[in-house]
This record gives sequence, structure tokens and C-alpha cells, in this order.
Amino acid sequence: MPSNKSKSFPWEIVEKVIAKETKWLKETLIEISKNEEGHCKDCIFRRLAILIISGRIRTKDIKSSVCLWGKEKSFLIGKPHGKEWHAEMMKLVATYFKSLDYNVAIEPNLNMGRADLAAYKKDGRDLFIEIGTVSLYKLLFNLESMEGSDFLIVLDLNHAIEFSILKASYKYYST
Repeated sequence: MPSNKSKSFPWEIVEKVIAKETKWLKETLIEISKNEEGHCKDCIFRRLAILIISGRIRTKDIKSSVCLWGKEKSFLIGKPHGKEWHAEMMKLVATYFKSLDYNVAIEPNLNMGRADLAAYKKDGRDLFIEIGTVSLYKLLFNLESMEGSDFLIVLDLNHAIEFSILKASYKYYST
């Protein structure tokens, strides 16, 4: 434990916490299948874990035994996380947020790339939504640079992860 004079923890304790968060992220996030050339996947998971434990971002693992998006829906078409599944999930999630009086946009621009959806509400935080798979590098870049925004990763009908950016590591300005 840290002393009264120091606010840092011994490195072995910090490394255990980083390893625990990294394990959770690896077990939970569904990455895009294509190889992200030049990006160290383990390094990205570690950086995401450090953002979480340092308090720069907050995560919420949202699980339910019933559909999170209102009415129960079964997808008989396509395979899970396939093209048809993705399109149906986008419609379902968009309809859910519209029913809560959010303005919903399809494929909004991010600091890097695009999200599947965005949900905006006056005087609220911007919510960017990814359905199914996610690019780890794009997620990290946007989580490090879009302070005051939230990202919702929809894994399936009953499971989502919310990332709330409390303090960006840097500000990104496009020219």
C-alpha cells in the first residue's frame, strides 16, 4: 500500500491490476478479424487497461438475461456477427435510442474512422455505438482523444460495454 507521502503503488500491484483488466478486455471485446498491420494487439489491450485503472476512462459491463434493446428479437437470418445480423442489430439499437428521444445518426465520423451509430441528446454526452466487432486501434485512438464522449460496444442482444471518456490523453484536431 502507498505511504501517506506517496500516491503511487508498488509496480507488482499495478502490474497485477493491469493484467486483470487486460484479461477482461481480451475475453470481452470482439475484434475485427482482419490483421491491423503494424499495431501490437497486446500493447493496445495494455494501453486500454491503463486508461481504465488510471481513471481516464470508466467502463461498465452491461449484461442482462433479457434483450437490452427493448423487445426480444430473434435473428434467424445469417450467422451471429454476420452482415445480416449486423444490419438488424443496427436497426434494433437505433430504434431503441429513438424511442428514448435521442437523435440517431448512421455512421458518424470519429477522430479516427466512423462508428456504426451515434445517439445525441441535448445537453447530454455524445454516444457512439459500435455493433459487434471493433477495431482495437481505432477504439484506442478515439478513447484517447474524444473527451466527454461515450462509446457503447454492443456485443449481442444481452451484452454491451460502455466506455466513458473522463479525461482525454490528448486532443486531436483535424486540419
